Amino acid sequence: MSRSRLIAIALGLVACGAATAHAQIVVTPLVSATVRTTPGFIDLDDAAKDAHGGFGVAASWLSRGWLGVEGEMTLTPSAFSGHDLVTSSRLFTASGGVMLMTPARWGWIVRPYVSLGAGVAQVESVDVARLFVVDSTPPIATASAGAWAWLGPRIGIRTGIRLVRSLGTIETDSFQTWQPSVGLSWRF
Repeated sequence: MSRSRLIAIALGLVACGAATAHAQIVVTPLVSATVRTTPGFIDLDDAAKDAHGGFGVAASWLSRGWLGVEGEMTLTPSAFSGHDLVTSSRLFTASGGVMLMTPARWGWIVRPYVSLGAGVAQVESVDVARLFVVDSTPPIATASAGAWAWLGPRIGIRTGIRLVRSLGTIETDSFQTWQPSVGLSWRF
C-alpha cells in the first residue's frame, strides 16, 4: 500500500471520528406531586394516598451522547396531612442519579430519558397530641422516566415521573411514593 493511500485512509478515519462532545448544563425549576404514597408509619389522617403538591429543582449535566448525570430536590409540604389529626407534615427528597437518554445528534426536539439514583428523604409528621411524631431521614433509591421538549436553543419543558423508595423502614414499613413533575428548563 502506498504512503499517500495510508495518509488518505488515516485522514478519512480522523474525519469520520466522533465529534467533540459538548456537554450541557440544564436547570429546571419544577412543580411536582406525591401520589400513591405508602408512608411506612401510622397514617392518622389516611391522607398519604391522596395527591399532595410540591415544588423543587433539578440540575442535569447532559452529554451529546447516551449518558448524563442529574441531581434533584423536591419539597412536598403537608405530604401526610389531612388536617384532622395531623397538624403538620412534609417530605423533602434530595437525590442524584445517572441518566440514559437519546443522543442529541439524532436531532430530535424531544429527548426522552430514564434514570436510576440514590439519595435521602426527610419525612416529618406531627399529630395534634404529639403522640405519633415521625422525624426520619432514610436513604432512598429512585427510578425515573421522562422527556425534554426543546422549544428553542435554550428553553424547554421537562416532564417526568419518579419512583422514590426508602432503603429501610420508617417505623413499620418502607416509604414509597410516585412523583410526577413538570418544569421549565434552561440550557447553558
